[in-house]
Amino acid sequence: MFSILLISYLILITNNLSIDIIENDLNNSIEKILLINENLYIGTKNFLHRLSSLTLNKTLLSLKLISNIDNLSCTQCNINNHIKILLSIHNKNILLCGTIYQGTCQIFDQNLNIIINSSLPIVANDPINSTIALIIPEKNLIYFGVTYTNEGTYRWQIPNISGRSLNISRFMNILSTNDNEKISKDDLSLRFMSRQQTRFIIQYIYSFYTNNYIYFITNQLNDIEQNYFLTKIIRFCRDNSYSIIRTYIEIPLICFNSEWIIKTAEIIINNNNEKILIGHFTRKDGSGGTNICLWNIQNDIDRTFENNYRTCYSMGIGKRGLAFIKPNEPCRKDESWSIPINDDNLCPWIINDRLPYPIGGTTPAIGHLLYENLLESSSALQIYSFGLSYVIFQGLTNGTFKLGLFDFGVHINWVYSYQLSTQSPILSNVIFDNKTESFFLASQSKIYRISFSGDCTSRLSCDECLSSSNNPLCGWCTLNQRCTLANNCPLNSWQQESNQCTHIVNVQPLRASIDNSQWINLTLTKLPQLEHNEIYQCIFTNKIISANTQAIKLDHNRLSCPTPSKNIHVHQDAHLIVRLSLIKWPSNISIATISEFTFYNCSSYLSCVSCRTEIGCQWCSQRCSSMCTETISQCSSFDLLNSTNIFLESNQSIEIPLKFNFIQYDNRIECRLNETIYGIVNSNNICYITKIPQINNENEQISYLTIYQNNILIGNPIKMFIYRCDLYDTCNKCNLRLNCLWCQGQCLTKSINKCLINEQCTSLRINDFSPKLIPLNGKTIINIYLNEYINEKILEILLFDIPCLVINSSNIIQCQAQYTNSSRKGQISIYFTNSIYILSKEYIEFCQSSIISINPNIVYEFGGQILHINGYNLFIGNEQKIFIDNYQCIQIKQTLLNTLSCRLPSMISKIYNITLKIDNQLINIQDKLKVTPNPIVQDIDPTTSFASGGRLITVRGMYFGSAQIITVKFSHKKWNEKLKINSNDILSTEDGMISSFYFRTLGIPPSSNEFPSPPLDVNFSIYFDNSIISLTNIIQFHYIPDVLLNISTIPPILPYTGEELKLQVENLTEAASMSDIQLFIGCSECKLKTFTSKGITCQPPTKLITNTAIILNNQQQKG
Repeated sequence: MFSILLISYLILITNNLSIDIIENDLNNSIEKILLINENLYIGTKNFLHRLSSLTLNKTLLSLKLISNIDNLSCTQCNINNHIKILLSIHNKNILLCGTIYQGTCQIFDQNLNIIINSSLPIVANDPINSTIALIIPEKNLIYFGVTYTNEGTYRWQIPNISGRSLNISRFMNILSTNDNEKISKDDLSLRFMSRQQTRFIIQYIYSFYTNNYIYFITNQLNDIEQNYFLTKIIRFCRDNSYSIIRTYIEIPLICFNSEWIIKTAEIIINNNNEKILIGHFTRKDGSGGTNICLWNIQNDIDRTFENNYRTCYSMGIGKRGLAFIKPNEPCRKDESWSIPINDDNLCPWIINDRLPYPIGGTTPAIGHLLYENLLESSSALQIYSFGLSYVIFQGLTNGTFKLGLFDFGVHINWVYSYQLSTQSPILSNVIFDNKTESFFLASQSKIYRISFSGDCTSRLSCDECLSSSNNPLCGWCTLNQRCTLANNCPLNSWQQESNQCTHIVNVQPLRASIDNSQWINLTLTKLPQLEHNEIYQCIFTNKIISANTQAIKLDHNRLSCPTPSKNIHVHQDAHLIVRLSLIKWPSNISIATISEFTFYNCSSYLSCVSCRTEIGCQWCSQRCSSMCTETISQCSSFDLLNSTNIFLESNQSIEIPLKFNFIQYDNRIECRLNETIYGIVNSNNICYITKIPQINNENEQISYLTIYQNNILIGNPIKMFIYRCDLYDTCNKCNLRLNCLWCQGQCLTKSINKCLINEQCTSLRINDFSPKLIPLNGKTIINIYLNEYINEKILEILLFDIPCLVINSSNIIQCQAQYTNSSRKGQISIYFTNSIYILSKEYIEFCQSSIISINPNIVYEFGGQILHINGYNLFIGNEQKIFIDNYQCIQIKQTLLNTLSCRLPSMISKIYNITLKIDNQLINIQDKLKVTPNPIVQDIDPTTSFASGGRLITVRGMYFGSAQIITVKFSHKKWNEKLKINSNDILSTEDGMISSFYFRTLGIPPSSNEFPSPPLDVNFSIYFDNSIISLTNIIQFHYIPDVLLNISTIPPILPYTGEELKLQVENLTEAASMSDIQLFIGCSECKLKTFTSKGITCQPPTKLITNTAIILNNQQQKG
């Protein structure tokens, strides 16, 4: 089996962050991921992969985790191995547990070599039910929480909770006083009562431990007599000298309200070194939503456990509960029972034969709601600490991941989100690598590495690193004055508080001219001292330019530097935004940065008016400059004499009256439209343009009118609108233009049209109509869609000049077209009372349909074949129906312009007439359709072939000519190859009854692990018309090894005496006929004379070259 490894790299800059994403598709759904050092282990169904954590390339061949046969004792078990547990042991070896063999576990080293394998059933043996594991490193002990499954005969042996050994000598044995694998009631395990084990199902979600206790979080029913589903937290003592059941207690765990159940959980340590449980909840009705709650383990959870003990032991209230573990009993009040103050370990106080156990507490541990989103659905949630900050990672079910900053008890500030390519749920098993500060996450079959490290190094100053960056992983390293990740700087030198940075608090000025160097004064919160031979520098940079100047110290916190006189003039726009950074040189240590300093370019302004809008620019000597020796008091400008003149009629000459201010008439004045259409301003201040440009479909297109004198722009451009009367679709819009006239439902140009009727202006118009093409014979129903409902009576509807009889009238008008004897095309016109008249924009067309041919004209009885009717104007009217006598042929989607296609029904054998019905018009097609019996295969000969194929095969039968496509298929296990039969290779008698076709056998693949060596039998199938009729595996072709030339000399040499050439072969006639074989000497054919199973005799060409190769070829190889 070959697989394609697809790795894609992406550098994405968004949300002011630069991230590096590597993606690898493993072509198999990912179930677990694990990081050990620089190796990333990926557990997929049946395989364990090892990838480089830097590149996601495979560094070893994938380990197959399944044998051919699973445990015979579980005949109904799924033989696929789904990964339930993938953990590291002491960050050295790998613990893997899967569903195969009833749910066994193994330990591998980092090179995927097996260390030990357990034969004991341990975990859930199906892909759905839960298994969680918790390793206690110092005791080499692992706790499992396992959901009961009903698959297999030994499931009753697996406890719901168990503590097992990781020692090689007792691997996966439950800890007990015994040294064998027999079950003991004193095992470190918890089993439900046998009658409840199959009915009371608990899903285990998460597990953790503290100094004194082990905790499990579950989703389950409250008890056997209560059908209330909720989230619970379980606790029992960590000291394994106690049995689990003696100290077992569970209580409800509630976030917000009881309608939410937990999906994932995590333990983090807060700044006070206290353990905090973070729970991610979703609605238990499956409608999604996300709630995040937190609990302080000691103050919120352990204290609630303690209160539940007091309720049962000190007060004797209620029943003990948990009847699925042990029959229920009342709580017993013991006045002597008490808990010492400030004692974190209750274990010695609850081991008492007088006290009932285990306890099912009713008082819940209620969480503190941290985040709520009722719309989004989450699949993953992780929190990581960085210095004094916490970063929260959230994965959504649509493949989006989010990063946020988290502060306890206040809120989450989301700073980044990104949509993965899979758009599928993100696996809850998210990993963060502290060394490279990269996230590893999986979705479906893809694994992703997401790194933000490059974003930190791009931040050049402390201020930019901490204030303007949204990257929660960046911090300022005071040791080397760089923006880094936490692991690249000593912790006492790494800071994330922006108030510790040096800031530029004032810059005067914040703008400077490109063509005039000036001094910039900078005020800082503090100014770091220079080392030996260092100077201060100002650096002006963006993506295009980089320039620097030396700064001069003015006092303890102020500097001054000039703007650069070079490298800036490459810019030609009005403004250039750069970053201004202050550094120490030559060490290049950044001091502070401001993100925006503006250079303005006076020369980019082409008029006096626009020049004066830029502070620092002056108009002098007919140009805009920052260095002027002369000034003028007023700028020349212009305006329209009449503001209505902003509308210009398309394709017409135009005169635009203007008025000027502060202009000298000593030089010629030009007017221009969009700088491409030129006109002249005469002495009366009228701009004359000989022809306004033609516009096509979009009305009131924008154009700008500009005025020039001596090629110098005067004033500011004025926005103008070019219109065309006939593009206005309503009377109101049309009448707004002086040159337009509304007449008979359309807008016309006054100068070339006159309206002879007095027509009422209306907003009514035809939005659309259907069909657009109709047959000549009439009776087609036309649907006309108006923009609004009208109460006026319709007097007449014309389809160009053909009447249409009104059937229904509302905002959708229906009318029936009348007969016409010729093709025609025109607008739809509707006449209403009160002189209302409207026209359609689009044209309706009367068309004559014609039939050219049908294909095929011979089919078989079974039906399902596609009939094609070729002609002109077939897709007209509202509907087209095709009838084969009384059978209707179901029309399929149009793929060709002039071809109607339909799927034939099942019909008996005979000759049929074909009729095409377009609306109410019937068109009889001259060509007939012949239906024959279904194709029948009677004989296939021969059925033996060499491995390389090429054997000529003849298939004989009946009615093959009724099929449009014949395909044959060769298959063996996973190998499938198809061959389409050429129509020229199908032979039939005149009546089509006797038929045959021939082909040459395909070669089989070379022998490999996936495909055996010949001899072997290969299945053979025949398909008529893309499997409408399928003859699957009707015979088997027997493939034998290719024929070999029997030449014993080394090198192989055949003497040639000038006569016939004789070759000894083996088994030639077993899979070849004489017509299948050709023999070549070099490029010349050696004509066959005799042909036996042991030898070939051929007549060589007259001239031969010494040491010429002999080639024995079959027909397929030749082709």
